[in-house]
Amino acid sequence: MDAPNFALNRLCRHLAGYQCELSEINNSLLIGSIQNGSLELDYYVDVDDEFYEEILELLAFYDFAPFLSALRLSAPDEGINGTRSWNLEPLTRGEGTYQNLRLLDIQRTRLEHHHPTTLGHFAEDGIVPRLLDKMPNLEQLSLPWTPSLAFFDRPPHPLKHLTLQTGYHTQDFILNLAQSTCFSQLKTLDFTDYSETYIQDYEQHKTPTSHYFHLFNSNALPHLESLTLRYSLLNEKETAELKKTPLGSQLDLLKIIPCSY
Repeated sequence: MDAPNFALNRLCRHLAGYQCELSEINNSLLIGSIQNGSLELDYYVDVDDEFYEEILELLAFYDFAPFLSALRLSAPDEGINGTRSWNLEPLTRGEGTYQNLRLLDIQRTRLEHHHPTTLGHFAEDGIVPRLLDKMPNLEQLSLPWTPSLAFFDRPPHPLKHLTLQTGYHTQDFILNLAQSTCFSQLKTLDFTDYSETYIQDYEQHKTPTSHYFHLFNSNALPHLESLTLRYSLLNEKETAELKKTPLGSQLDLLKIIPCSY
C-alpha cells in the first residue's frame, strides 16, 4: 500500500466512533481521496463535532502531514453567540510539516449566512503565520480573517492565490502587504474589507484609501494579474487614479466591488 493510502487508512482506524472505508469517513463529514499520489481532505464540521480537534491534531503528525495536498473546511450556518469560530490551533501541534500542501481553504462568511465567521475567539492570535511556517509550498490560501503582521515575517514564499475576508479587524493587511517582500509570486488577490455595518462608525474600521495607494505604488506584487477589492471606501475618482499606477497598469483584471448596503 502506498503512503497516502496508508495515511488515510490509519486515520480511519484511529477514529473510534466513525464507520469508515478507505475514501470516506462518516459518508459526508470527512471525505478523503488520493489524487496524483497525495491526500486531499474535505471536512464538513458540525458545531458540536466531538472529533474535530482530534482529526486536525492527527493531520499535524509527521506521518500524516507530508501526504496532505489539499484541506478544505466547511460548516453549516450555525454558531455560538451569533458567530461561527474556526479553531485551527490543532493543525500546528504536531511535529509534521505540510510540505506537499498546495491548498488550504477555510470557509468564509457568505452573503446568505447569519453567523459571521472568525478565527479563534475574535482574534487571530498569530495562528495564520504559524500555519504558514509549516506550509512552505502552499499555493492557494482562503481565510475568513486577515492575518497579523507576523504573516509577512518570512523569506520568499510561493503563495500564488490569496482570498481573505477582514472579519472584525483589518490588521492593516493592505499596508503590510505593500511593505512586504515575501509574496512576490502572488497572481490573484481577493480582499474583502471590513463590513460589520451594525457597528457604530463602522467606516472608521475600514482600510484607509491611502493604504490602497501604498499597495498600488509598491513593488510588492510584481506578478499579480487579478485583484478584487470588496466593500472598500474607494470612490470612482480614486479607482481611476489607481488604474494609472504601476500595479494598476500591470493588472489584467481589477475589480472593485462597492458596498451593497
